[in-house]
Amino acid sequence: MCYNQHMNKLYEFPSGLKLVYAPNSAVRSVAIGINVGAGCVHENMENSGISHFIEHMVFKGTKTRTAFDIVSEIDSIGAKINAFTTKQYTCFYTVSLKSHADKCFEILSDIYHNPTFLSEELEKERRVVLEEIAESEDTPDDVCLEKLGSAFFGSHPLGKTILGTKESLNNMTPDSLFSYKERFYTTQNTVVSVAGDISFEDAKKLVESYFETKVSSPFEIEFVPAAVPNNVFVSSKKDIAQTHIGIAFPSVALEHKLESAVDLLANVFGMEMSSRLFQRVREQLGLCYTIYAYPSYYLKEGVFVIYVATNNESVEKAVHAIKDEILLLLDKGITDAELKKGKEQLATGLVLGQESTVAMMRAYGKFALLCGKLFDMDKKVADIEALTKDDIMEAARYIFDFDKAAASYVSGGKAVNVLDILKN
Repeated sequence: MCYNQHMNKLYEFPSGLKLVYAPNSAVRSVAIGINVGAGCVHENMENSGISHFIEHMVFKGTKTRTAFDIVSEIDSIGAKINAFTTKQYTCFYTVSLKSHADKCFEILSDIYHNPTFLSEELEKERRVVLEEIAESEDTPDDVCLEKLGSAFFGSHPLGKTILGTKESLNNMTPDSLFSYKERFYTTQNTVVSVAGDISFEDAKKLVESYFETKVSSPFEIEFVPAAVPNNVFVSSKKDIAQTHIGIAFPSVALEHKLESAVDLLANVFGMEMSSRLFQRVREQLGLCYTIYAYPSYYLKEGVFVIYVATNNESVEKAVHAIKDEILLLLDKGITDAELKKGKEQLATGLVLGQESTVAMMRAYGKFALLCGKLFDMDKKVADIEALTKDDIMEAARYIFDFDKAAASYVSGGKAVNVLDILKN
């Protein structure tokens, strides 16, 4: 089965494995991504962090390669190899010249299919990830946003950290890794994304050779929507100079009719240096160095986050200023100039992203994996161009409900309940 959109293609093999293809003949590189539906949304309290831990462990050796062999062979052809884990999926990827695409496919196939998860390597990598957790715990903004996610999503899997916990990491064994991998690393739960200077037929042959010919098995999982939070406030005390504040509001899920409107709202309200939050709270009032807002989209739900770091004495002023900007937006909406600017910035960002093979590989791979469809750039740009001020107001009213917000507070001083300020 093959879906075409100009030169971009989404091809489904008999096993259920998908190839998403985004060519760019103007470059000489090829980016290859192996996207697997394995993230903390698929985990429980006992195996929290296992998706991320497997992402690390596949690089620690296969049946035919040591950890050094993997990186040495990649370095010898001048390529790059890396991986990342998100709340919803894991991606392993390479970037190389077209002439080395076959070798990159072979190495990615090896770490995908043949990791050994040796006990001695597992013990070493467990210590590495525990250090990663410790580093995150020493980073106040990380702590603030992680605790905000836990407050907002509660016991839902999206509320867990990608890294897991010290307790869950210590529970992991080679058998538990193999069991999880066997369940989630299946053809029906994997999308190979290829972008850059390579023909569709060449990409298809390489996927057939290194992935489609392997064992296939079905995959099904039922995602339970997260309950809407009810004014959860969490605080942590750390010996730090600033106070870090995160505020989360319920937002829309992937492919919701308001998704583009939320994107533009975030752009105008808090994602750019010309945004309202940046201009008001930082530039005009001088209450912070860092402030921003952004949306995150998941399969069944979404979240809209506002983050600010300020000194302990300015907390109430900063939160009141944020509240005032929200109320002003809900009352007056955005201006014609803001609407035009937001459209230009969103459309330009999408188009410029097409010039990066890695960005294309990631964007098309994620969309094909999570939505099962080929990302339609033209439709997305058209949706942005069609946005009206009424659409942005609808998105703002959907998001900014103080009675459904959650907040996180990390400070060296006494905690100030941010939600009380927002509601009263």
